[in-house]
Amino acid sequence: MKRILKMTGAAALAMFCWTSCFPDDYLDETKKEPPQTEKPDPKPETGGNEGTEQEKPGTDNKLTYDDLAEYDYLKNYVNRTTSPDFKLGAAVTVSNFLRKTEEYKMATENFDEMTAGNAMKQASILRRDGSMDFTQVRNFLDAAEQAGMTVYGHTLAWHSQQSNDYLRGLIQGKKVEVPDGTGEAVLLEADFNDGAHPFGGWGNNSSRTVENGAFKVTNPSAVNNWEAQFAHDFAEPFVPGQKYTLSFRIKGSAAGRLDSGFQITDGYKSAGEFPGVQFTTEWKDVDIECECTAEGGTRLIFSFGEFVGDIYIDDFVFTATGVNYTYEPMTPAEKKEALTEAMDRWIKAVMEVTATRVSAWDAVNESVSGRDTNGDGFYELESAEWGSSNNFYWQDYLGSGDYVRIVIEKARKYYAEFGGTAPLRLFINDYNLESDWDDNKKLKSLIHWIGVWESDGVTKIDGIGTQMHISYYENPQTQKSKENHVVKMLQLMANTGKLVKISELDMGYVNSSGTTLSTSQLTDEQHRKMADYYDFIVTKYFEIVPPAQQYGITQWCPTDAPGALGTGWRGGEPVGLWDQNYNRKYAYAGFANGLMRN
Repeated sequence: MKRILKMTGAAALAMFCWTSCFPDDYLDETKKEPPQTEKPDPKPETGGNEGTEQEKPGTDNKLTYDDLAEYDYLKNYVNRTTSPDFKLGAAVTVSNFLRKTEEYKMATENFDEMTAGNAMKQASILRRDGSMDFTQVRNFLDAAEQAGMTVYGHTLAWHSQQSNDYLRGLIQGKKVEVPDGTGEAVLLEADFNDGAHPFGGWGNNSSRTVENGAFKVTNPSAVNNWEAQFAHDFAEPFVPGQKYTLSFRIKGSAAGRLDSGFQITDGYKSAGEFPGVQFTTEWKDVDIECECTAEGGTRLIFSFGEFVGDIYIDDFVFTATGVNYTYEPMTPAEKKEALTEAMDRWIKAVMEVTATRVSAWDAVNESVSGRDTNGDGFYELESAEWGSSNNFYWQDYLGSGDYVRIVIEKARKYYAEFGGTAPLRLFINDYNLESDWDDNKKLKSLIHWIGVWESDGVTKIDGIGTQMHISYYENPQTQKSKENHVVKMLQLMANTGKLVKISELDMGYVNSSGTTLSTSQLTDEQHRKMADYYDFIVTKYFEIVPPAQQYGITQWCPTDAPGALGTGWRGGEPVGLWDQNYNRKYAYAGFANGLMRN
């Protein structure tokens, strides 16, 4: 029987992708959990004339949202007496920090600690051949140390932004020759169900997003076909004479045509063309074939400039056909052994570089799903069974019980071995822990799983990180429910006795009709409401979490997100405490007021 080698998602290449907040890596850190998930919103302007007074404790002075210039740097509002171990953090784009841009100035002036948006994730370091490059990490740690800041590690284990190509290669089995070129190899596959897509693109102000589980390309006006394109770059060139197939579903907002082929990026020359695809407003299944005609082609490219409107693509598969090999499958036990060794090698390398300078980590990121398939009252861990083909689900191979135990054990072992002396703090980090639609069920599930992982009497998890990619809701009943469940979340976390960290805080805005607003749409008063919500969250953190459990709060997007709504990470939304020009917003004042209340 033929066996298909799948090299899916980011695995098969060095792909195009741009993240709004953190472009150090090639994948967006999207946080989507069907059917209900917090979604981000727009950016506020500073200024206005309806000041909401906030009293600064311990003084006779009052600061209002209109006194933005009078506010001190944020970290100066942390009460180091009542909260001696609290760290005020910001996520940064490492490349910007190293260049000492405005982002460097913002971070060093206002925060104690930094989280690398992408640069410390596996896909940014571990190459498809198994080699690792920690150059940028070392430079970042040096720069942080020189600036007097600590670094929070993000992240040792996750199902997203892994080196999929390398990991899948470890478990694909023994390579076996097959006669007469009867094998197949899937080079790229995407179902878009997790909101991510593996394509970059350019031209004519066109955009590429994911909508309702399908890849959506929008072209605003007609141009030459080659003037609006999307593409995917592969690390390995296509083989001249080799045949390749494309399979996908397609429809448009109107009838049109999509062209595709192979491109040699040096000189943008063609290395083979697929037949053009005609589409209508109804879904159509496509299966087309092309032979590579020249050496050096590494780009799979699609042209659509002559079409005006939206093109939707789903269930995308790109396959090399007629190859002369297949793979003999491994047993589950063999796969677990191979991947445990891979996790060991990865964490050992990370700790060798960071142990003396990074003492707190998201050991495991986003482990819990939003699905209770067995009816036990708790959500299962994430899995390829319902997840995205673009991800690598370690827990499917290491086991729900052992997955986190293995990560924790390796981290503690190598941290000590490579000279870590400060107490090592290992967190489990996740999103939607403040969810009101399921009464904080995801957090309750995470607490349940922590109990499972620690039941061996050896594993020790130090803290819980809550991402809080939230929005302010203009509907008062909805907003009250959100606030109540933020309080419940903090109470549940505090009751565990573990460290509590708000790890990735950012905020959008949803109006009374349920529409997410862009930054440019926000009124002065709506900015003030967002500031009040920041004040509420920070205040409640200090009220509810005992000082001994207060690890800190990290603002994930310091500035508002660029781009249009639905692009990148919360594109076009007012997610920052500063605008895109690093001007303080009312949100800055709200955050500061919350800190001052401690």
